[in-house]
Amino acid sequence: MAKVTVEIPNDLARQIDRIIRDGWFPDQEAIVREALSHFVDAKSFLGDSPRMLHRFAADALNDSKPEVALKFVNRALSFLPTDEMTDFTLYQNLIELRVQILLVLDRTADALTTLEEARETLPNNPTIAKWIERLRKKK
Repeated sequence: MAKVTVEIPNDLARQIDRIIRDGWFPDQEAIVREALSHFVDAKSFLGDSPRMLHRFAADALNDSKPEVALKFVNRALSFLPTDEMTDFTLYQNLIELRVQILLVLDRTADALTTLEEARETLPNNPTIAKWIERLRKKK
């Protein structure tokens, strides 16, 4: 077993003490162990959640890391066809984010291809149609 030493800010320490007083955990060590377990589990199953991958892709794009963002979006999109029921809103959000990333990377042709493929899945989607129109004008 590994031992970790952590300095915790006072406001967080007060919240931890309250949780212990309320009887949720026997001590600080149990709380930290539980928190770390949840954190590691969330990161371990990161590749299984398109919604989570979307969030990470958006964060990566905001942090000026479009290549990393593109990897997250591509991974999220690869999981959607395996779902029993496709979440079309999530699919559209992933497509729009992928297009934005590709435009940042100056890959307009790839962005247009992405949109045209998405139109096959969402044939009457006005947002996808507007993106296609906008990119065609840009060409």
